[in-house]
Amino acid sequence: MIFSRIIIAESSDIMLNGIVDLLQSKSHIEIVGKALRYNHLCALVDEVPHDLVILGPMITEKFSHQLMGYLVNRFPEIKIVQINLDDDEEIIFNKIQKVALSQVV
Repeated sequence: MIFSRIIIAESSDIMLNGIVDLLQSKSHIEIVGKALRYNHLCALVDEVPHDLVILGPMITEKFSHQLMGYLVNRFPEIKIVQINLDDDEEIIFNKIQKVALSQVV
């Protein structure tokens, strides 16, 4: 496993806390930022050193095109993992690992 510093964005605080709890159980992952809002995420990505950004299912559903377009245009080297509502723990960690290895998910 590759060590990853992760920013998590999710518009539901319950979902955000669940994703954080899941990821904190892994020693190779460090949560360096959490955002409940689109504008807070953009500030975090700009200011906090990170390896990848996780977009939770609720924020992706609300802002998918706007958020992805902005992030990719402003930060061309950004690595993004999108979590779907039906993703289980294994799928989530596989997505993180692939993106951490610079593969597109």
